[in-house]
Amino acid sequence: MANLVYSKAKQSLLKGEINTNSSNYRVALLNKNNYTPDALTDQYLSQIPENAIVGISGDLSDITNINGVLDANDVDILHNGTAFDSLVFYQVGSSNANSILLFYLDDSPGLPFVGANSPLSITIHWSDSATKILAL
Repeated sequence: MANLVYSKAKQSLLKGEINTNSSNYRVALLNKNNYTPDALTDQYLSQIPENAIVGISGDLSDITNINGVLDANDVDILHNGTAFDSLVFYQVGSSNANSILLFYLDDSPGLPFVGANSPLSITIHWSDSATKILAL
């Protein structure tokens, strides 16, 4: 697979349903052996099988959207040590059934994470390049 922006997220952005100024965002760590993303039809976190999600961050902080470039503070995730090989970035809804998937990453430094024998804190460092987290 490759990194992708979900088509339904693009549609939601153009409809004004995704607002980085007034919504919360999180990252879910995934085992892609249990989930194959469908860029055209996947829209909500509930479409990812529960056994594919091995960790979820808290809300991201200091989200900015400047000239179509999305950025936020790096995020720490307390994790049980299970291996993961991809992640999704999503807008938090009142439930998984209305939490909107934005993009999927499986080609990034640090992936795959092979696992550890005990719980640990994992820090996701967003890029310092011009594209930051995501550039449209």
